Amino acid sequence: MKYIKVAAAAAAIALAATACGGDDDGGEGAGKDPAQLKVWMMGEGTPEQTKFLDGVEADFKAEHPGTDVQIKYVPWPQVATTFQKAAAGGEGPDVTEIGNTDVQSHIAQGSLADITDEFGGWADGKTLNKTALGNDQADGKTYAVPWYGGVRGVWYRTDWFDELKIQTPKNWAELTAAAKKIQDSKDVPGIGVPSDQTNALLSFIWGNNGSVAVQENGEWKGALDQPQAVEAANYYAGLVSQEKVAPEKYIGKNELDGPQRDFALGKLGMYFDGSWALKEMKKISDKNADKWGVFPIPAKTGGNAPVMAGGSDLGVWADSEAKAAAFDYITILNNAKNAKAWADYSGFSSMRSDVKFSDPTLAVFTEIAANTKFPPITPGWAEFEQSKKVLPNTIKAIMQGAPAAEEMKKANEQAGTLLNAS
Repeated sequence: MKYIKVAAAAAAIALAATACGGDDDGGEGAGKDPAQLKVWMMGEGTPEQTKFLDGVEADFKAEHPGTDVQIKYVPWPQVATTFQKAAAGGEGPDVTEIGNTDVQSHIAQGSLADITDEFGGWADGKTLNKTALGNDQADGKTYAVPWYGGVRGVWYRTDWFDELKIQTPKNWAELTAAAKKIQDSKDVPGIGVPSDQTNALLSFIWGNNGSVAVQENGEWKGALDQPQAVEAANYYAGLVSQEKVAPEKYIGKNELDGPQRDFALGKLGMYFDGSWALKEMKKISDKNADKWGVFPIPAKTGGNAPVMAGGSDLGVWADSEAKAAAFDYITILNNAKNAKAWADYSGFSSMRSDVKFSDPTLAVFTEIAANTKFPPITPGWAEFEQSKKVLPNTIKAIMQGAPAAEEMKKANEQAGTLLNAS
């Protein structure tokens, strides 16, 4: 297998309305085996990932012996520019990993092939998370398939909960009470609540029967000014500004900018993060790793709040001349064996219902991932959340004392504009 890494482009290239190039390496036709299959994977790539993908290629070549697989790693900061260049200049792959919040944008741009027929013939397709799959579809057609997802839970110290006789929180009141008890007894902040952690905030909004926006007559109408969303934002930010069980030092930061490290070092009672955090925290300190546990983010009045599954999907590039082989590669990469191996290596939840983590500490994430929800499925979400950072900026302002109703009304006005942008 050949591996290459893409270099940063000097400047972004404007998006073409539709993908317009071709892949000369796949000239044998969509129904025949190409001499080469180009696969793009996001990130820097590691020796462990390379080893995993070598195994996937071996499985693939058992069915396609004449095809060589070329893997190109695309660092996440360079993804947008690299995809723009591919769309404008016809230099795309056959198979690509795609951030799941970007799928709808690529569908709208015409960058992804319609794989409806291929997906319909894939028996394992029925194991995929239905909510995540819906994010890969438009106008009754399928353009990608879910691969893995990053869902959040609440990391906590099992020994502290046992010592202080704290039951796993099942609602907001119990979560606040647990944070207070830990803070009073252990002299550490009870919980970490960064302002730049939209995924966790969404769980609180959804866990209070709120929404970011609702679709009416083909248009998105913001719902952030509704009582359920305002109350959720006020509770989340209030853990810092009102209850004072979460430190102010995480304002303007995300879970990686302090909470993860502090929790690993025993300097924080609880914090919101995903299954992948276990490996990263062990790198910081594994002294108390056997005492780390996870429970689902609770809804306001009880039960598990829905979670957003940020992660990656797999698609066939629209210009691929080896569509059949490309989809075969996807099914092999995401079969039960390889999906489990990837989950155990990466720490991300498989989007297959039949794949569980091997590590018992992470077992709860399978339960958490079964209750996924997506924000508005629209090309405008990336602008709303990633470029403008509407919700992080809103929560930051509330944490710093601004009225929740006023700030959420401002956010709602931006939602009505940005989420309807094409």
